[in-house]
Amino acid sequence: MNICIRVSIEYKMPLSEVRRCVTIKFTLLLILVAVALAQSPDNNSVIGPNKANGGAVGKFRKYFSQCKTHTTEFDECIKNAINNVRPYFTTGVPELGIPPFDPFFANEVKQSKGAGLLGYKLTIHNVTESGWRLSEIKKIKTNFNTNTIKLTHYFPEKYLEGYYEAENTILRPGVTTVGQFNLTLYDYIQTMTISKPKNTNQIKVSVQLEEIGNMSLHISNLLRGRVIVENVLDRLINASWRVGLPVVKPLINDLVASAFTKIWNDIFNDFDFSYLLP
Repeated sequence: MNICIRVSIEYKMPLSEVRRCVTIKFTLLLILVAVALAQSPDNNSVIGPNKANGGAVGKFRKYFSQCKTHTTEFDECIKNAINNVRPYFTTGVPELGIPPFDPFFANEVKQSKGAGLLGYKLTIHNVTESGWRLSEIKKIKTNFNTNTIKLTHYFPEKYLEGYYEAENTILRPGVTTVGQFNLTLYDYIQTMTISKPKNTNQIKVSVQLEEIGNMSLHISNLLRGRVIVENVLDRLINASWRVGLPVVKPLINDLVASAFTKIWNDIFNDFDFSYLLP
């Protein structure tokens, strides 16, 4: 990947080849969006619910107290309740075993893809993600017959930062690049489908990335300290990220789905929702 970018500049490869190389590089880097979510929170988890009725718990429950299951108003009621409890995203509800997740933190996340020329290995460290408090559920559709809930989620701004270590095998197997990154997504929309089939005790999550209004991505040491060329590449990535989005969109969907499957199972698989819903 690094070699590909260097050759395109030094030997004046056609613009189409430059774009192809940038797209390949972008495929690796945009994965940071998804994998930052791909582990259960190391410093975010709370062990075990303690079902108190006063204080924060009482206020939290009040938002859901009017949402009656199996009614036509249920979906709209749940949507409004979740949007109303957004201030709890930064504090969690420890008495219910619900951890804070804005900001969200992961010590280490590893991801690998394929083998051969297009394979890579990626590890990100000390990742912080924020933006959940400002997000908004736009639509909810529940199906009690299939134990399924579908949510369309809008983030006006989502911010991630951390450290990365990437082993690229496109042209030089074993070459490792280490640096820092920060990523901001604007007007980000995703649809998440959460289900718990009746023949299993595990929650399953699928995710469909619907839209990204804009993106800002900055990554240090992409070309091992060659600052001038790195600055050029930084501008290229931020100016042409839409070119690579269709390529990586299915991969992002799979990674985010795996992430939320783990998070929902860790936090909510044994949660007694009857405690919140009448």
